[in-house]
Amino acid sequence: MDKIIISTLMLAGAFFILVAAIGIVRFKDLYSRLHASTKAPSFGIFLIVLGVSLFFNMPIVYLKGFFIIVFVYLTAPLAAHSIVKSFNDKEKDTNSFLQKKEPKS
Repeated sequence: MDKIIISTLMLAGAFFILVAAIGIVRFKDLYSRLHASTKAPSFGIFLIVLGVSLFFNMPIVYLKGFFIIVFVYLTAPLAAHSIVKSFNDKEKDTNSFLQKKEPKS
């Protein structure tokens, strides 16, 4: 019975990561791609780490899994925020450059 639960968790985690990868390829704009690259993989990694922790059933594995999950849930939004901030800064620079180069009438 344990193997069925562990296998289900691992497959569900892999499914969420696969859906995120497809979303990154299929979505058109940056914001949708970032949404796909942060939400689903975080949950997929949570399910995979939970499955691995249940498989090994050792306290040190539970502790390492906990730290992995905390690390992922803290760094994924920060990375997405940094990417959006740099994209917005780039757009501002591009727009200001184009506005300066227009001929005056």
